[in-house]
Amino acid sequence: METKVKPSAETWLCRGYLFLQLALLPLAVHNGFFDITETKTVCFVVPTVAFVLARLGFTLYRENGLPRRKLSGAEWAAIAFCLICFIASVTGGDFAGSFLGERGRYQGLGMMWLYAALYFAFSGAQVRRQDVLLPLGLGLFLSGALTVCNHLGYDMLGFCSQLGEFDRGRYISTLGNINFAGAFLTLVWPVCAAALLTEKQLRRGILLGAVCIAGLWAAMAVRSECAVLGIGAALALLPLLAKKEPDALRRYPLLLTGTALSVLAYRAIVYGFAKFLSSLGRRLSEPVLLLPLAALGLAAYFLLRRRSDRVLLRVRRMYGFVLIFAILAAALMLVLLNTVWSAVPLGGMDEWLRFSDAWGTDRIGVWKYSLALFGEFPLWKKLIGGGCGVLAALDVQHRYFPDAILDTAHCEYIQLLLNWGVLGLGAYLAWIVLALRRALKKGGAFSFALAAGLLGYGVQALVNIAQAPGISLFFVLLAALRGQNDAEELTCG
Repeated sequence: METKVKPSAETWLCRGYLFLQLALLPLAVHNGFFDITETKTVCFVVPTVAFVLARLGFTLYRENGLPRRKLSGAEWAAIAFCLICFIASVTGGDFAGSFLGERGRYQGLGMMWLYAALYFAFSGAQVRRQDVLLPLGLGLFLSGALTVCNHLGYDMLGFCSQLGEFDRGRYISTLGNINFAGAFLTLVWPVCAAALLTEKQLRRGILLGAVCIAGLWAAMAVRSECAVLGIGAALALLPLLAKKEPDALRRYPLLLTGTALSVLAYRAIVYGFAKFLSSLGRRLSEPVLLLPLAALGLAAYFLLRRRSDRVLLRVRRMYGFVLIFAILAAALMLVLLNTVWSAVPLGGMDEWLRFSDAWGTDRIGVWKYSLALFGEFPLWKKLIGGGCGVLAALDVQHRYFPDAILDTAHCEYIQLLLNWGVLGLGAYLAWIVLALRRALKKGGAFSFALAAGLLGYGVQALVNIAQAPGISLFFVLLAALRGQNDAEELTCG
């Protein structure tokens, strides 16, 4: 008879921290939407600093000093990134501003160090699947339900009534700006969807299904195109991430069917309440597109459900080739539509398939402007960047928008390039890619679920801004993934 091991104080510390961040950070508010950025930043920073210091104290006591061990590639990349951020902040001319990052949505040197410290603090943490899924699902369901209520006209918390008419369309639920809400939903919905594919208990599967529906409806309710991009990309990539999860491959067609039907159901509800979806969301939710997808998913499920694991892996490989071909064909089509076929009428899709500076609410114009500023940097500054806040400082002199200072590039990777240079961006991407590579190489349902969310967020980051709660919870999940993999290696060793 096996003896059940009582969780240690460190284990309870990790579980408590995960619950506080994943369940409560999405719901944290202070003065409605008026200080939402500062509130969520503080609610992430204070508990995280306390958690990191507590973990450090436990480690020093248990090991009688810092443990000596070989660092992984992801850890070396994180250290290099922190060092580059420090040098950029020192040489940028405004160390205090770069450290706090007030003119860069609080994503300055101090926050970068804190993300790295959190990643190291989860070394060897005993993180279970339910330690993440329970609070994450709770936070997604509650914030998602509030989002749907807001969209349908029910101001449950009274926040929207305090806003002007223009801003009422830009802020929602307890998540703030619709784009920040979209980033959060893109991060957490794929985690729950992937977990649903590997869940073995019916009761938990029903709960995860309800959470997935709430999260999907919320993503439609925020009317943010970045949510469409991120969730769509995560949904398409799930089979490629499930190499070591045959059950997920078998059930994936059902997820496509359920997603299509859920989208159609919310579309009907929205129109019943005389509300609107986003331009892209409205066109992609047309029954003429989703009903065939639902039927195709159902047919694929019955065709594959009794197939062997070997056959499923062969189908997965074929799917990968088809997906690559589709991406290349779409890229070629976009090039042609914006060059030799520029006169071909596209109807309602013209605003999305034809590019101009105004595309995506001025995103392409902002990207061109930001890259032009980067091109004027001297060589050393191109390598390490100008520190957090450099875009706002330069925009004061040039002013891209006449009525506002531009403090972010509306693309996380261009923003990292401006702040921390080519070397900083490279180290940042290496940190994340190496951490994900290690997790996917080890396999497991938990790694599969978290990788889906992290990749979905990474795709939407191409067209969005880094701000809490999205980017903060991204690093919470990355740290939890690292801790779980460390714990498995210690157990196996």
